[in-house]
Amino acid sequence: MSDELRLSVTDLFFEGQRAAAELPHLITLLDGELIGKLSQLTKSRPGLWPLPAPFDESDTYDEVRETARFADWGLPLNQAEVQGVGRLVKDALFGANLLIMSSDIDEAQIGPLAQTQGRRLENGAWFTPGYQDIPALPRVVALAGWVLIPVGPGRSRAFFAVAPARAEWVAQMQDWCERQGRDVWKLASSGADVTLRHAPAPEKYRSNAIRQRIDSFIGEMELWFGRANGDLAARVQQRIDEMSKLRAEIARAKAAPKE
Repeated sequence: MSDELRLSVTDLFFEGQRAAAELPHLITLLDGELIGKLSQLTKSRPGLWPLPAPFDESDTYDEVRETARFADWGLPLNQAEVQGVGRLVKDALFGANLLIMSSDIDEAQIGPLAQTQGRRLENGAWFTPGYQDIPALPRVVALAGWVLIPVGPGRSRAFFAVAPARAEWVAQMQDWCERQGRDVWKLASSGADVTLRHAPAPEKYRSNAIRQRIDSFIGEMELWFGRANGDLAARVQQRIDEMSKLRAEIARAKAAPKE
């Protein structure tokens, strides 16, 4: 398994693993395709909590809006931003502390629960946990039906959790992930410990996904620089070697004793 797929519980959660582990859930790659599948599977219009939607009911765009009804995320133009992972949504997904829920939630009930509180750690640093760590997460999920939370390094993964009555959504999402060549992780409780279990996608689907992404990359390179040939392959290998060297240097720096 590649280094990028060697995730640990502490890569994804700071402290609230047990509450999360008790929910029907899975963890997989976060991207626009996943959000589209989520919307289709749950038959909902997702919104980004606690961010105000950029378009109001008059179709006026304001990306620095301070307040708005969460239901506004269900408006057509806001859904276009979510489903198309527009610039504002992309920046939020991979840079902000948020969770994704259906835009038709009962905001009055969920609002007081879906809150994160920062605190100062023993080393003096100020830390605000992610929504995956909040103690009220099971109550939020019970009221919302499902949540999707960006987690992990660079918020590159998504924690998808559902209410127990909707456990079939997790099974259906996992089937879809496997067919798309996506790996899946799940939390597992064992006594006082919570571990992270990795379920690689079946090889035939994984190979298909790799081939499709290589084809897409080659197509883009040819659009920019002309027909692909051996020179492109050599340049790709050169970059792979350089990136491997850089990763090794970073790993050595992390392992070096602190003075």
